[in-house]
Amino acid sequence: MSPAGSIDETPPESRLILRPKVNKTLVKGAVAIGIFSIFLNVATEFVNYLIFLALAFGCLGVYMWIKHNATFALGEDNIQIKRKTGKSRTINYTDIYDISVSQGMLAKRFGCGSVYLILKTGRGSVKMMGGGSAERLDDIPNPNYIVDLISSRLGPFSGQP
Repeated sequence: MSPAGSIDETPPESRLILRPKVNKTLVKGAVAIGIFSIFLNVATEFVNYLIFLALAFGCLGVYMWIKHNATFALGEDNIQIKRKTGKSRTINYTDIYDISVSQGMLAKRFGCGSVYLILKTGRGSVKMMGGGSAERLDDIPNPNYIVDLISSRLGPFSGQP
């Protein structure tokens, strides 16, 4: 036994574990609550306004927690998607037809974006125009690097049906 612990004879599969960034979600939620607060009568109903703020930010916090607990594990042969709100899904690189990135103004500012994996067959969580489906990796950090990494693992005939 080594000082660092037991030595395993089989090395673990190298996987890149990604989690969505939620700071963009916090900013969007706070802006929405602020805009909605303009239309409230805060001066006469201050206690009710505090209750509204507590409930709104509480719901926003729960949504951020659920979103942050999703994991996307990029392995050598597949991508494992685990979300709190749905069942886990494994996508083999051979099942991916195409990849695209979606980055809005805030996503660029916070260094995150969504990567869409367009699937050859099967059912993804995102329905596409004209049929077909895709899986979305939500608000992951450095999405262009992730697209390059996934593209390098697809192989030479990835876009062929």
